[in-house]
Amino acid sequence: MNRRTAWSGAVIVAALIVGTPALSAGPTPAAPKVKTVTLHVFHRIFRNFQDRIVTPLGQEFRIGDSDYTGRVVEFVPDFAMDLKTRKVVSRSREPKNPAFRIIVLRNGEPRDTVWAFFNLPPHFAPKSEIGFVATEIAFTNRPALVNRDSLAVKMRRMEKEEAQ
Repeated sequence: MNRRTAWSGAVIVAALIVGTPALSAGPTPAAPKVKTVTLHVFHRIFRNFQDRIVTPLGQEFRIGDSDYTGRVVEFVPDFAMDLKTRKVVSRSREPKNPAFRIIVLRNGEPRDTVWAFFNLPPHFAPKSEIGFVATEIAFTNRPALVNRDSLAVKMRRMEKEEAQ
């Protein structure tokens, strides 16, 4: 047995032991397709303000009884930021750290762009007045994600109490 044959044999054995994606992982799941996202809305100045919105991506929605509207323009399944380029990237196709980019408009004019995170509290940029939290994500091609953190649970409890 020469070196080339031994090396080829070792690679084949290693592939059988470790497995190859095509042989061991099965079909790759499809990228998640968002049907709707449930957003809870908060205001930086008016601390008692809150609103709940269920919206598909791309559709404009009203925020409370104000002059503000919003539109979810991007879904990032596994949010991360490249700190060198300051660009948002997704580390995978799976919704491990889902986030939604929202454009906030006032009287039809863009005022702000904010992120609604599924795994984090409301994010307010330095000049933002309105913040969002994603508490539920309905998909067309997989089961929904329902946020179980304390803020999301508290918001759902308050909604039930108001409905009674």
